[in-house]
Amino acid sequence: MVAQAVPAPPDPIPQHVVLIPDGNGRWAREHHRPVPEGHLQGARAVEGFLRVCRDWGVPVATVWAFSTENWGRSRAEVEAIMRIVGIYLRRNRGTFRREAMRFRHLGRRDRLAQSHPGLARLLLQLEEETRAFTRHTLNLALDYGGRDETLRAVRRLLEQGRPAAELIWDDLAAGFDTAGQPDPDLIIRTSGEHRLSGILPLQSVYAELVFVPRLLPDMREEDFREAIREFARRGRRFGLRPEADTTVGDER
Repeated sequence: MVAQAVPAPPDPIPQHVVLIPDGNGRWAREHHRPVPEGHLQGARAVEGFLRVCRDWGVPVATVWAFSTENWGRSRAEVEAIMRIVGIYLRRNRGTFRREAMRFRHLGRRDRLAQSHPGLARLLLQLEEETRAFTRHTLNLALDYGGRDETLRAVRRLLEQGRPAAELIWDDLAAGFDTAGQPDPDLIIRTSGEHRLSGILPLQSVYAELVFVPRLLPDMREEDFREAIREFARRGRRFGLRPEADTTVGDER
């Protein structure tokens, strides 16, 4: 079989792409399959997303696998998600090394250590094994919530006894799970939902948003490529106004 050529990437390429992978449960219901099957099919789509990011040279990719609120789902579904995450990470352990991909876990670590100690150890091992890699970074947001991350960062500053009047944004950002990384400039959400649900809220203030109607298990690599092309087509002003634009208004 002849390998298909990778389409040329657009210009510019985002430096940090976040995927909110939504629609696994709905896909399972529509196909009269158990919910864990939907998560398994969704994981395969996520692998396609990561291939696109690697092929097109996206430096940082974040996948939100499990939120702080997801603990409220049924025990069977929680266990299925954690099992699939563990399978994916073990299967791709060699890929991380071959691709010089750094792995980082975003989110709380204490609850995972108590509920799924084997997975928690694996996350730490992968972070240590890949710490020196710089070509790509994969952030896995597991037991992650934006409000929780913000609280943890603020508590860190309070524990340090920093004078409030001297604090700057960089001090707070240093306590985020994404410390040292570029802020997200593209967020993709599948399944047609038009909300962010708390993913990297303070880091994403100027991120471009692309909401794709397809359920995650139905996503193909070309869908992810088109989302990145959409990013490249947009003009980004970061609250500024081009010098030639004298239009009165308050666009942000």
